[in-house]
Amino acid sequence: MSAPKDSDDTRCSVRIRLLATTDLHGHLLPHDYIKDQPTQGGGLAGLGRLISEAREQAKEAQMPVVLLDNGDTFQGTPLATDLAEHEVRPDHPIVAAMNYLKYDAVGLGNHDLDHGLPYLKALALALNMPLLNSNLRKIDISPLNYSLLLPIDLGNRTMPPLTLGILSVLPVESAAWHRHHLGPETMLDAPEATIRMAASILRKQGADLIVVLGHMGVGNADSTHTDMLASHELVRTGEIDALILGHTHRRFPSIDYTTRKDVDIKSGTVGGVPTLMPGHAGSDLGVMDLTLDHDRTRGWTVRDHHCSLRPNGADTLPDAEIAAFAKQSHEHVRTKLTEKVATAPTPLHSYFSLVSPAPTQRLNALAQHRQVSEALRDSALAHLPILSSSAAHGAGGRDGPSNFVHIPEGPVMRRHIAGLNPFANQTVGIRITGSQIRNWLEHAALLFTRLSAQNTHQMLVDPNVPAFQFDTIFGLHYIIDPSAPPYQRISQLEYNGVPITADQPLILATNQFRATGGGGYPSTPLSEIVCRIEAPLQDAMIDVLNRSEPAPWEITPPWRFAPLGGIEATILTHPEALASISDIKHLQPKLLSTTPEGFIRLSITL
Repeated sequence: MSAPKDSDDTRCSVRIRLLATTDLHGHLLPHDYIKDQPTQGGGLAGLGRLISEAREQAKEAQMPVVLLDNGDTFQGTPLATDLAEHEVRPDHPIVAAMNYLKYDAVGLGNHDLDHGLPYLKALALALNMPLLNSNLRKIDISPLNYSLLLPIDLGNRTMPPLTLGILSVLPVESAAWHRHHLGPETMLDAPEATIRMAASILRKQGADLIVVLGHMGVGNADSTHTDMLASHELVRTGEIDALILGHTHRRFPSIDYTTRKDVDIKSGTVGGVPTLMPGHAGSDLGVMDLTLDHDRTRGWTVRDHHCSLRPNGADTLPDAEIAAFAKQSHEHVRTKLTEKVATAPTPLHSYFSLVSPAPTQRLNALAQHRQVSEALRDSALAHLPILSSSAAHGAGGRDGPSNFVHIPEGPVMRRHIAGLNPFANQTVGIRITGSQIRNWLEHAALLFTRLSAQNTHQMLVDPNVPAFQFDTIFGLHYIIDPSAPPYQRISQLEYNGVPITADQPLILATNQFRATGGGGYPSTPLSEIVCRIEAPLQDAMIDVLNRSEPAPWEITPPWRFAPLGGIEATILTHPEALASISDIKHLQPKLLSTTPEGFIRLSITL
């Protein structure tokens, strides 16, 4: 630790409390704008109540409190999207709420870049606390700050002053994901290298302890890939005294990490460093109580800690002030989303998107295909087959049983379309070969656990692989074998009934996130991105529903599972999926039970 500051009283102790939020994604109120109904908790208004309670408890214990947010705050709901379309003023509901709660600092999340730098910089000017990022380079991020020295008010106690140095880092891939906003020269330095350098500078400037807002997950200590190490690479710098994580929408401490190496869920540490990851959408408030000792030799050090999550559930009353900040915009957006924009000839849902291509995926793929084919119509590439990839968005998983999409047959409202395309991802067309397509699909198939005839109680999906990583490519036909080893699961890969060859040239309609390596896919060289679509994908979806045209591919599903002689596996879905169970009758689904979280468990037979 840093050298002690001059004081006659150099042997002393103090307790401080860090409060943390992350991945709010524009959730101010406990409301689902896609379904237009209240949710069972969540949102910044509920967190506001928990923050007030935690502060009051700390005050009684004479503990200073620091309130931090770890990013992905300003994007993710139709409310947040609507706000991004208007000038940022002091009454901007998210800004007003964060100023009212008196956050000490806000870290930058990758999705905070989704609406572009001008909006982000306007937010930074309106916030009363610094918006931080420490590893963006070759771009002027002002009025954002690279770091923060935060003096802690220790009251009237006679003891050496205490200053926290706060850093915020993004995954390096974020620069590529947002190249259309940041420009081709912008880059992100490696988070661990940034921390080594920046922490040293902060300590020389007077920081006693270093707190890092790492917009990444816990990761795996044994991984040979830097991006999979995640937080482990950060703590191995030896520079961090407290760590706040996010990005993956998971919770820490939690039993999800019981078996992870160098992770202690009982003490709440990663690599021995006190760590919090407070869920997403306002699901939890992270509370980290630190007991600090000071002596002349080592200065301030962390002697003890306690890390916990406080759930923001249905019994948490929203903070009245934050609810008032949000009211006008909330009602405006609800009204806006009731507009009828199209008609669905059949129900569109995502209930079974991990076991069979979903109708919602098909609509997304058709919209992308239409955008890219129109862009290339008169080009030298117009003769090439155009395929379209679509991720399994809205497939439950870490975001719970409410994370499914269902649009009934009949009127399609604007809120339905918003649910189909919640992220501001630019559609792109990329030039790709047959072998690259095969590798793309093999990567997608990593979603599945390796099934075995000897295992009678096996989950189909690997819980450590997020569902959005699973792509279906429309325009092809292929078979997936979940019993095969990874990267050996795709067979009978065909286009128009003819096997795909390794060097066959193709065009793939996808999005900026995927094309730049999002979800672990290979990053596409800029020279192979043949078109970028400026028009929103939501407009193309509406156009597909309203303007009947011959489909560019057969209506039969692009993929199916290999027959495995009756091997059974279990999947999780929403209870309302039972009304559409005939969609997967070829998998002989059977209802098993309901989970405590509210999923239903179905067995399928391969």
